[in-house]
Amino acid sequence: MKTLESLRKKVIEKTRKEVKEKLASKEAHIIKAVNTLEDLDLIFNMLFEDVRDWYSLHFPELFRLAKEPEKSLALVANITLRENFTKEEIFKYYANESLAEELAEKAKVSAGSELNAEQARAIKELAERALEIKKYREALAEFIEREMQAKLPNLAKVAGPLLGARLLREAKSLQKLAFMPSSTIQVIGAEKALFKHLRKGTKPPKHGIIFQHPLLRKVRREHRGKMARALANKISLAIKADYFGKREISERFVRELEEKAEQLS
Repeated sequence: MKTLESLRKKVIEKTRKEVKEKLASKEAHIIKAVNTLEDLDLIFNMLFEDVRDWYSLHFPELFRLAKEPEKSLALVANITLRENFTKEEIFKYYANESLAEELAEKAKVSAGSELNAEQARAIKELAERALEIKKYREALAEFIEREMQAKLPNLAKVAGPLLGARLLREAKSLQKLAFMPSSTIQVIGAEKALFKHLRKGTKPPKHGIIFQHPLLRKVRREHRGKMARALANKISLAIKADYFGKREISERFVRELEEKAEQLS
């Protein structure tokens, strides 16, 4: 019995230690932050659509002309009522002189309905909440960048902090990502297209979420497969450098990728 009890305690202690190490891993907070970042993007987009649809009852011309979500929300949150849309007021929040002039003119002849004080306050507060979400989203993105640069500097520089964090999130852990072949890293995020290729013989995907990398978007479409392979290879090496040691190798990789992109552009 003593032997069994001793064994049970050792198993519990080992499990507790493994769980603690997993929760304290250097990528755990990054993965959670990336999940939250994407949730905030969804929430912001939904709130923006709600403000746009609701406010368009009062001033439908606003969102047809003011295309930048944050700036148009700032107009709703700070000016709100159509009669206050003067060129000078608009320019404070949307620094585009011709647009400010056009919006001021449209406000005078808008076909929208009037708002009472309660309606105006409700829409104004909704726009303010959307802007607060966006502000926190930007702060969280900066947190992710700092964490990536401090803990995974090679991956952060080669892939970019946010793309590197998203690759990490998709792999579930740094260890899994470090042991992935570059061909797998290349198509992370394109699993549906890959399974379709395997089942139905369609063309295999050239890239997954690494398409977000600016160098991959820079090259001509017919060369994106080559650039994606080169990028995935360098990302794979950068991850291994971060996982197995602290050697800084990213500068050379970034330079080589930039040269490759120039050749394929």
